[in-house]
Amino acid sequence: MNDRMGFRARLFLALMVTAAFTLSCAGPNKLAQQSEKAYQKGEVEKAYQKAARALRKEPENRRARAAMTQAAGQLMQERVVEIRGLAARDTVAAAKRSLALDTFRDELLQYRIVLPPDPDFDRDEAAIRRSAASITYREATADLQDGSPKRAYDGFELSHAFEPRYLDVTRRMQQAYDEALPRVALLPFANETDLTALSKEFSDRAYVELQRRTEGADFRFTDLLPRERVYQAVPISLLDHLGRRVAARIGRELGADRVIVGRFYGMRTSTNTGNFTQPVYRKIEDKDEAGKSRERYIEGTIEVLTRDRELTVGFEYEIVDVQDGSVILGNSGTLRAAAHAIFTSAPVDGDEGDYCLIPPDVEKADPKRAERVESDWGNRCGDWKLTDLIKRSRAQRSRGYESRYQDDWSLWANNRAVFLGDVPSEGELVRLAYCQVWEPLTRTLRDLDGSEPRTVSGRRP
Repeated sequence: MNDRMGFRARLFLALMVTAAFTLSCAGPNKLAQQSEKAYQKGEVEKAYQKAARALRKEPENRRARAAMTQAAGQLMQERVVEIRGLAARDTVAAAKRSLALDTFRDELLQYRIVLPPDPDFDRDEAAIRRSAASITYREATADLQDGSPKRAYDGFELSHAFEPRYLDVTRRMQQAYDEALPRVALLPFANETDLTALSKEFSDRAYVELQRRTEGADFRFTDLLPRERVYQAVPISLLDHLGRRVAARIGRELGADRVIVGRFYGMRTSTNTGNFTQPVYRKIEDKDEAGKSRERYIEGTIEVLTRDRELTVGFEYEIVDVQDGSVILGNSGTLRAAAHAIFTSAPVDGDEGDYCLIPPDVEKADPKRAERVESDWGNRCGDWKLTDLIKRSRAQRSRGYESRYQDDWSLWANNRAVFLGDVPSEGELVRLAYCQVWEPLTRTLRDLDGSEPRTVSGRRP
């Protein structure tokens, strides 16, 4: 009895799965039928989508094509009524809705759906777009005269979308863009620290990072001048002490509208040493009392020496108008970087691959304990493995600086870069710090990009 009931249950489940699969994989005719039923219920959008799915599966299906034509005709009529109603209240809003209707028309063309012509609406739509083009053109012209070229550009661009041949809208759009687009020169930051060549090295890296960021969609009105032109215009003797007035003069010579000038100062470092004892387990193979081979893990400890170095350096920068030397935007702050080095000089027997932080059987029996051990190790040693530490310590008894992150400007493990051997020098560590300048500098340039010249002038964060 139980077997029979189980068979029926399994059969019912199989039938339900088959039915669901069949519905999800409905053929073109089935989808066309569903489209017709949805249309009869007044669900026009659903009817349109069902028919579209059918035509994607079988482009020549006549029933699906008829169903889609019927639904598309109804949707078109609804949008015609909507646009005419909007035009009575807001010509520009109606024109924008008309532009959106072009997307619908393009989709119909892709499916080769042809609706009956409507010359009356064609005339009305053309008139709406011409009127909207005139309105937005006048508003953009006023914005341009009022010193708001970015808003003017958006207005001319919209006017062009409504009517591409309206008056001289293409020329005015280019004029607004030229006035809205500041040419920005990033000048080498003044180096008021004890580290040599920091200024130019930072500028090289900063230029690459800023260029990559300002090429994104967030930046429409930013033109970063090539660094080669900047270096040719900036005398070597001035690299480390560019004042605001000199920076503005150099900017004018470069043909820039804005210059970014800044400095590093007040660098401080501190170094501390320590140690900790790390329990470890070594795998060995021997024979038990019965003479059978076995694998065991023997507990031991190693002494791990640590060294920490922390660095702070102040920074500030200003975006200067080259015409009058006034500060448009600026920022300042403190960069921080910390490095943590680990090293062991304890002799370790056998192959480094035989060592682990916790034996496999203990890890299986007590996963929470294993997780705590791994977490504690990660907090102290970053993503270095125990085998890495042993291998490194055996290969090189000195505590020389070695990094796997030479080209990676991110910090690891509790906001510290973790190294084997010794911590990096101040010069190396500051490279890990000043990558943090890209973000505030990018935000400042984004503020500049989105603000009108008059609105921005004289403002500081």
